[in-house]
Amino acid sequence: MHTTQWPSLKRMSIIECPKVQIFTRQCPVSQVGISNQQPLFCVNEDTFPVLEELTLKTNDMGKGICDGQLSLQCFQNLKHLNLQFFPETSTTLPYSFIRSLPMLHKLVIDNASICQIVQSEGLSDQEWHTAAFYQLKELSLSQLPELTLKTFEPSLLSFKNLTTLKVSRCHGFINLIACSTAKCLRLLESLSIDDCEMIEEILACEAEEIQGGIVFPKLKYLQLSCLPCLASFSSAHHSLEFPVLLMVKVTKCPKMRNFCQGDLSTPRLEQMHLTRDEEGELQWEGDLNTTIKHMFDEMNVQNSEVTEVTDQLPKLE
Repeated sequence: MHTTQWPSLKRMSIIECPKVQIFTRQCPVSQVGISNQQPLFCVNEDTFPVLEELTLKTNDMGKGICDGQLSLQCFQNLKHLNLQFFPETSTTLPYSFIRSLPMLHKLVIDNASICQIVQSEGLSDQEWHTAAFYQLKELSLSQLPELTLKTFEPSLLSFKNLTTLKVSRCHGFINLIACSTAKCLRLLESLSIDDCEMIEEILACEAEEIQGGIVFPKLKYLQLSCLPCLASFSSAHHSLEFPVLLMVKVTKCPKMRNFCQGDLSTPRLEQMHLTRDEEGELQWEGDLNTTIKHMFDEMNVQNSEVTEVTDQLPKLE
């Protein structure tokens, strides 16, 4: 098999090629001429010099992506990686593949039996101290039932440049963000969490981690929707500051009693609104905590009224 070059290719989609290795660094001589064993691409620094967007949809993530060490220059200009439909076996992203994406700005993972984002087993000491995703700006995770807080945030990942985080239908999370990670999200502008059945609070903070409070200096948009177990954004007694937060949308969070337990600062939010559901907006009650509490109390009143009316209906004989 010959090495090919794609000097002008900027976008590539590979959809459902289950029996073939997609990328490899070297083509074994023993496989030359055996078509069903040959990878699609033998990748080196010159194969995809300007590739910016890659979509992979396959049933085998490990086989589909990479079987060996890739050079850091193999995908040196890739900015958007979209991974879809890996439901059959639990898997992870090979670290060798992730480290070959130095310019990755957007990562989308959808519908995968993925137990952790980056495979950490067998790494050298130098690799353990080399963070992945240090240029990542947008991260979207959807339908990842095995992913949890512990496996979502290993030390291999860096979210320091993250501006957008979207999480939906990830039912393994009880908490989404560790306190230490929250303190690093200095550039985060948009946070959206939707339809995660088990989430009880967004931040998970231990007592020794919360000195000095937490500031989200760039966060402008926050959406919390369809979170049936969510009780609070944070239940720890630390201060939260959102100096430029402009919009908060809360929809179908029936157990949310308040936003946080500690001091809360949202100076720009007072001129905006908080959405309860599709029917309209809640009246602003002066601060986010009070508004959330009012929403919770109002839902309880409505539920009690429905129960009372139901109890008064005549029973059918």
